[in-house]
Amino acid sequence: MLKSPFKTNLPKDAPVKELRFTLSGNMNRYVWSLDNKVVSETDKILIKKGENVRIVMYNGSMMRHPMHLHGHDFRILNEHGDYAPLKNVIDIMPMETDTIEFQANADGDWFFHCHILYHMMAGMGRIFTYENSAPNPLIHHPEMAFKMLKMDDRMFHFMAENDFASNGNDGEAMFSNTRWSIGTEWRLGYNDEHGYETETHIGRYIGKNQWLMPFIGFDWRYRRMGMDEQEQNLFGQKNTKDNRSVFSAGLEYTLPMLIKAQVEVYTDGNVRFQFERKDIPLAKRLRMNLMWNTDKEYMAGLKYIVARNFGITTHYDSDMGIGFGVNLNY
Repeated sequence: MLKSPFKTNLPKDAPVKELRFTLSGNMNRYVWSLDNKVVSETDKILIKKGENVRIVMYNGSMMRHPMHLHGHDFRILNEHGDYAPLKNVIDIMPMETDTIEFQANADGDWFFHCHILYHMMAGMGRIFTYENSAPNPLIHHPEMAFKMLKMDDRMFHFMAENDFASNGNDGEAMFSNTRWSIGTEWRLGYNDEHGYETETHIGRYIGKNQWLMPFIGFDWRYRRMGMDEQEQNLFGQKNTKDNRSVFSAGLEYTLPMLIKAQVEVYTDGNVRFQFERKDIPLAKRLRMNLMWNTDKEYMAGLKYIVARNFGITTHYDSDMGIGFGVNLNY
């Protein structure tokens, strides 16, 4: 809808450099990128002084992204042609395609990024650098400055939650960044019959939208065995879900509806498939968790969110029975 009061045409005899970007991301992990790569995974984009740079952007995510270019005003190509408006931020809606262009008439390095802070810090950006540009006298250590910029999207964050319930204590913790995830979960009973178990996985997300994660892990558990001692899993193998101390390797893939499918092979030869969906919104403050695997374990739970870091829970676990309690999360 915007129209410039004067003509904004770029020089017609200048060479044109066209770039295309897909604004990409993963809503579940809250990771944001361009063409599925973050700043630290890319090189600077070389441009030449005097050329016209045209950028075509498609927003393939389900969030808006106000894309901002430092040091330049760009034309937004719309129905007004010669009178296309000049801006330095364009807010791109989900599933929208926009084209901008600017004249390369500066020197040095210029940041192009999403202006939502969390998206920029996660790595949604690129750096344009002018060919044969003189060093910026205000940046005394340019290589170190570039290295520091790349550290933003490599930063790790920590999360944890724990249920204090009548049938035991269970929770999880995760230390992760854009690509890597180190996670552990535990279930601690109040007696030998319920016992204890813990699983730890270290993996790296790969591929488009980061739905796939190969991982290695360790599974350590013990509870007093009854019928399970003679039981087999769904593959006809001896079911070791009550007494296991093994390393593993596997794959985790996020299916539609954010269902996590996991296949894991243990060093004792056993194989396990698992399906899990957490944080299913049933109402504004009510959430559901579901899990099932080929070790014949299953779980269903509900959480009512009282405050950001506190909730009231109930769940049924095939090994620990039904329980009621409170949930703390960070």
